[in-house]
Amino acid sequence: MPTASELIFAAKTFLGAMLALGLAFWLGLDNPYWSMATAYIVAQPLTGAMRSKALYRLIGTFVGGVAAVVLVPNLVNAPVLLSLAFALWIGLCLYLSLLDRSPRSYLFMLAGYTAAIIGFPSVSNPGHIFETALTRVEEISIGIACTTLIGTIFFPRPLGPVLAARILAWVKPAVDWSQAALAGREEDAATRAARRQLAAEAVDISMMVSQLAYDTSHLQSATRHIERLRLYVLSLMPVLSSIGDRVAQLKAIGGITPPLEKLLDEIAAWIGDGGAEHVPTKLAADILALEQAGEPSLTWSGILRTTLLVRLHELVSMVRHSRAIRAHVTDNDPEPLTPKMEAALAASHQVHDHGLALLSAAAAGIAALLVCGFWVLTAWPAGAGAAIMVAVACSFFAAQDDPAPAIAQMTRNAVIVVVADAVYGFAILPRVETFPELLLVLLPAGLLIGVLVSRPATFGTGMVMGAVGTTTLALNNGYAGDFAAYVNGALALILGLSIALVVTRLIRSVGAAWSAERLLRAGWHDIAAAAGPQARHDRAHLTGVMMDRLGLLMPRLAAVSPGADIAAADALVDLRVGLNTIGLQREMAFLSEAEQRSNAAVLAGVAAHYQGNPLLAASPDLRRAIDDAIAGIIHRADAAQSRPHRETLMMLVGLRSVLFAEVPPPLAEMAIAA
Repeated sequence: MPTASELIFAAKTFLGAMLALGLAFWLGLDNPYWSMATAYIVAQPLTGAMRSKALYRLIGTFVGGVAAVVLVPNLVNAPVLLSLAFALWIGLCLYLSLLDRSPRSYLFMLAGYTAAIIGFPSVSNPGHIFETALTRVEEISIGIACTTLIGTIFFPRPLGPVLAARILAWVKPAVDWSQAALAGREEDAATRAARRQLAAEAVDISMMVSQLAYDTSHLQSATRHIERLRLYVLSLMPVLSSIGDRVAQLKAIGGITPPLEKLLDEIAAWIGDGGAEHVPTKLAADILALEQAGEPSLTWSGILRTTLLVRLHELVSMVRHSRAIRAHVTDNDPEPLTPKMEAALAASHQVHDHGLALLSAAAAGIAALLVCGFWVLTAWPAGAGAAIMVAVACSFFAAQDDPAPAIAQMTRNAVIVVVADAVYGFAILPRVETFPELLLVLLPAGLLIGVLVSRPATFGTGMVMGAVGTTTLALNNGYAGDFAAYVNGALALILGLSIALVVTRLIRSVGAAWSAERLLRAGWHDIAAAAGPQARHDRAHLTGVMMDRLGLLMPRLAAVSPGADIAAADALVDLRVGLNTIGLQREMAFLSEAEQRSNAAVLAGVAAHYQGNPLLAASPDLRRAIDDAIAGIIHRADAAQSRPHRETLMMLVGLRSVLFAEVPPPLAEMAIAA
């Protein structure tokens, strides 16, 4: 049964749709049902999401109308060229939409199929294309304005509280993972679950933040701080992975000293309960004291302890400042200062799959050409409707790995809608004489559609019923009741969806496994590039790219593989390899020629490993190159005092620990004087 909030949303949506329909009737517009359909298409439970979608739909409708006005009059006498032009336009807009992973993508997608909605029916009367486009923009604008007005005034549901709850939901998995890493339990089930949740949440919240500017809550002004907090969480993940690995290695060789164990316990306790404000300052001082104490001899365990202390300092600073940002966002605490360490945070970056976007655009264009060809050859009066549905179906679900199941469900729902509209159109509406009577007979269906739209699991079904159902019913000023025209339109609807389904299955159905493999290989390519001679030495950029890719990877791996959590850990390992590689590249200029040659051999080995198959064990030649480079550094008399050599040694040890965790360390008996 629907909840109270779902019923309120359904009632608001129905009220907005009926207000739009009534205004369109009053103004005498050609197709007032488009105003009603738009009200359901724009409706969103969260106010910020609704208002952003409304704005982008308005702009996209205008752009699509302009495209139709340009194409139809100039190419109407060349059907093949006109069909090709529309196919290219739909494909181009869909391609741009898939490259923009923000609510703004709706603008590009809508511009594509709006040109089809306006242009295809106008080929029989091209002289009135401008009036048709203008009327369509007016009808859609009325629907947008009405549903946005009603949704904003009556019981608005701000995005801010939902986003604040999602931010607070970060706390538990972050605490669980931090405490597990500090205890050396990096691979238990709870840690893997926390890893998965943090990666997925970071991607979801990025989308919500982009809608916050259109919200009505107090968080509207906190967009910059929420994005900073998201970047802290992204940057924290490779740090925790590195800490967990270091602690586990040290425990395995008995390298945890009493002062270090005490420090680890204190940090874990502080992360668990928050502690007093002075605690992070004390922890930072304790870490610095252990760093300054140095090692009596630089053994393998000593190097691991040194690198662990660096990561612990990063952890304390990140947790401290992310807590201050969270308190400012959720509790209105004073705005936190920007620490110096933010220069090393992950950069906000989104990865784009141009190949998949081109494949989706090609599928949409080919499907549109097929329907247009059938339309031209048969001169079918309802062919324009089939061409429109191909453009809509291929665009709606193009962001999915396999859109075919969604298009198939849309086709089944369309059949249900056709039957229901026939009952309304030929059994109920002939008895309706006034607008209030029309409201009453539409109320049950309107509330049902609103409830379906309010639920994520049934959103697609509700959207099809709201958009397709209202356009198929085609309410106008006066009752027509043309059964032959209705059947023709229904057949066009089903045919268009069926062709979209067939073409999508043949060209575009790739599946989650295929997409996951592309994401993994893209990550490997980034690591190989970071080890190359022309590498971009940008730690923040690589972290942002790899973590965004991990967030996209997790749901796909979970859908196809029971080992998704393990794969996520492997992706974090790859990121750590990349960060150590970038660090090594940065220090190369400060090393001697002999040291540069030995480290260049390491970088070449890393690049070769990731250009091949990183799922296989790394080459023994790469391990020997790393061990030789480590030996070359530690045999220097000034290694402990030289910053470039200390940094280089840390990066080499990091690569050795990640790529050859199962191989005994090279410095078990080797030591140099501090």
